[in-house]
Amino acid sequence: MPLTPDTANGSAATPPLSVCRSISALRGTAWRHTRRDLLQGNDAGSCTLEVLPEGTLRYLKQLPRESVLCLLNAAANGLLLTTLKDDHKRTIYRVWLEGQSFILKTYRNLHRWLAVSPDTKGWLCSHRLQNDVPCYAWYRRHDLSSATIIYADAGNRDLYMPECLQESQAICSNRFAQAGAIIAALHRQNIFHADTKPSNFVFQDGTQQPSTVQLIDTDDVRAYWHLSRKRRAKNLAQFMGCSRRDILPTVYDNAHLAFLQAYMNQLPAQPMDILALIPEIRRAMAILYPDRIERQQQLCTQLLARLQQQTEA
Repeated sequence: MPLTPDTANGSAATPPLSVCRSISALRGTAWRHTRRDLLQGNDAGSCTLEVLPEGTLRYLKQLPRESVLCLLNAAANGLLLTTLKDDHKRTIYRVWLEGQSFILKTYRNLHRWLAVSPDTKGWLCSHRLQNDVPCYAWYRRHDLSSATIIYADAGNRDLYMPECLQESQAICSNRFAQAGAIIAALHRQNIFHADTKPSNFVFQDGTQQPSTVQLIDTDDVRAYWHLSRKRRAKNLAQFMGCSRRDILPTVYDNAHLAFLQAYMNQLPAQPMDILALIPEIRRAMAILYPDRIERQQQLCTQLLARLQQQTEA
């Protein structure tokens, strides 16, 4: 089984809402073998491990070693570089090399124990979840001051940006529906992605309309025999509870209904199943986003009314 998918980002047409693109997680023997190769390298050369003077480099054959090293030293090599996020845990950059953009995620506060360090989890989980977003390399400094992972660039827009929410209702609802179908596909396979907020659903602007949405930020992906109601509700709350104050509530009413309809179609589930889950979703929203409780109550009230209409139809 390949370590990364070969699908080119944004090249495929947007799928019908009733059919979700393939997204899955490696399990069992396949995952154990892949995990070992990702950490130790392998003789086949699909994953190479090199101990360099200042750190350890692991990279896949999909990206040449010279390109990996050039990206890791982007500033020194004069590459065009934009900071996307910077906090106490990590910094995320978009970097251009030979006309192609990549995402570099640099972690701080590493753990000496490799198995529990956030950069290790990021490297492993990005390959465990088969989400059509390749992850190419991982460089970890010996002094534990930082570690960097190189990803393909899945898109320059996300579902939290006002530019997305201010487009036509049809396009906005389609993108939200794609997100709902993705979460449903994960839940159907008992997969938990620990951060399904709208900003982690990205797409490429300026391509076909509506663009194909991808799920990113795979730092914590878990596969269970059974996915609990609490985890299902948390994923839905992470997405629906994270709304902008500068966007009209009616925009979210329509977009979230499209999101839930696609979720129900893909799972599959009935409106009464979602209605039964709403109280747990409300609680999760209040914990995750305590500063948006009033907006969340409005949202849930509207969704309840519209879902009840469906059950009565």
